[in-house]
Amino acid sequence: MGRKVIIIGQHPITDDLIRQYEGQGCSVKLSPMLSAAGVCMNDFDEACVLTASAGEKSVETPGGKMEADNHALAVLSELAKGYVVSEHNGKRLLCHLLLQSQTTLWLLQAMDLYEDINATVELCPFTMADQWAKNVFCNLPGNVQKYPSLDWQQISAASNKKVHLVIVGFSEMSESLAMHAALIAHFPNYVRDHSLRSRITIIDPNISRRRNAFIQRYHNLFDNSYYRYIELGSKKQTFFHKPMYNESREDFVDVEWEFVQGDIHDTLIQEKLRLWTDDAEQLLTIALCTDDCDRNQDEAFVLPAAVYRKQIPILVFVHQEGLLAQVIKKDGYRNIYPFGMENCGYDIDIPLWQMAKRLHYFYLCSYGQQGVPTNLPQDEMEVAWSQVSAFSMRYSNINSVMTIATKMRSLGHDSSDWEKFYALTQEEVEQLSAVEHNRWSVERLVMGFRPPRDDERQQIRDNIREFLAAKRDGSELPKEYMKDVFKRKKIHYDLCAYRELGEDKTGQNVKVYDYDLTASIPLIANSFKEQES
Repeated sequence: MGRKVIIIGQHPITDDLIRQYEGQGCSVKLSPMLSAAGVCMNDFDEACVLTASAGEKSVETPGGKMEADNHALAVLSELAKGYVVSEHNGKRLLCHLLLQSQTTLWLLQAMDLYEDINATVELCPFTMADQWAKNVFCNLPGNVQKYPSLDWQQISAASNKKVHLVIVGFSEMSESLAMHAALIAHFPNYVRDHSLRSRITIIDPNISRRRNAFIQRYHNLFDNSYYRYIELGSKKQTFFHKPMYNESREDFVDVEWEFVQGDIHDTLIQEKLRLWTDDAEQLLTIALCTDDCDRNQDEAFVLPAAVYRKQIPILVFVHQEGLLAQVIKKDGYRNIYPFGMENCGYDIDIPLWQMAKRLHYFYLCSYGQQGVPTNLPQDEMEVAWSQVSAFSMRYSNINSVMTIATKMRSLGHDSSDWEKFYALTQEEVEQLSAVEHNRWSVERLVMGFRPPRDDERQQIRDNIREFLAAKRDGSELPKEYMKDVFKRKKIHYDLCAYRELGEDKTGQNVKVYDYDLTASIPLIANSFKEQES
């Protein structure tokens, strides 16, 4: 018997959700009003809670995006009270929650979830911008990729190539694309040469306010990154920021940023686009992301001629494909890719979550004294996933699996040869473990962690030595493990260059965690493929 599903609220994506559910044999009930009234969640196995799209007026939430999101979370909290986990074989209610504000989504990821919801609901929150960024940038094992990857040519350990994403317009979609690129674009050649950082350039004539808010929101990331402002008006000013520990510690953030106050048609920007296009070492992607979709479509056809000649990927943010879907099939415009359509884009099977469950289960087995698993039983994975108390830690697993395809491409694989991928050599494990640490570092900075100051660093280092000495001598262990004490304050000792990683209180170098998780990639990929087929 198929799952019983309820869709609460209204959005242009509703028809697509119904099509997907009915295609899987599910029974679907619609409750158009975003309200808990008259809904008993215990009657259902799965739910979609939808806030109104940006262009619609909602009866329940006539205010802004965050007011709509707050209302949706309040409704969800009420719905959760009516769901009894014990009557559903111990399974929490799977709920897809469509939010309107990127800020709301960021707060949930960084600050965690309401306890009353977390106890009974397996929540999958998303915005359309967040979901489309994943669709565009996140490859999945064995799936046909509709959009070119940021690394559309292989970036191996010996390569001098680097990714460069140019985003035109500073919208919520721009922010989502930028942050996903920062979480994904990590490559082994940076380990050899720290100048080979991925670059994200954002261009907007009115960039100042949004830029400042963006940098403040992710201030721990930007405190430790290279970035610059460029003003192309009459002042033509430039401000360059270096990481806070520049020259006193080794560089450990492999993504750099550029904020340009100007118009894409400015002579200097047009010349830069031509230079970047002709640079054989830059893998350029251009994303047209203003809030004006008509403008995005117009500018898709007026970029420098070299962009079309060299087939540089052009991502065009639109609410509806319309005529653009036909034009891009013509020669000369096959490098144009529409994305962001409101009536589609969400996969109810949440494939990234399915892969994240596999990674989490592997981690539990590997570090829970059970040994490295050779298979990933579905039931055991689900139980392990349900016991992840911190909502933010589920997202950490998702962020990690988002980069599996990128790591695979750096070794010379692509989506068509996953069947040949069974094991990694020791050299490949070493390469990708460094990449995983660099990815993890950016993720932790995005989530609000910071590296310790010099005095804090020394305090943690001394405490680790005390633990190791006590274990060696058989004496009483220190009362507190300072690494964990600081971690609870969002200060992480391992936010440093890969070469600077050292021992923890067990006496193991923490690199071993990256080794094991990297070695799990073939098992995760093949297990995911088997479930999909």
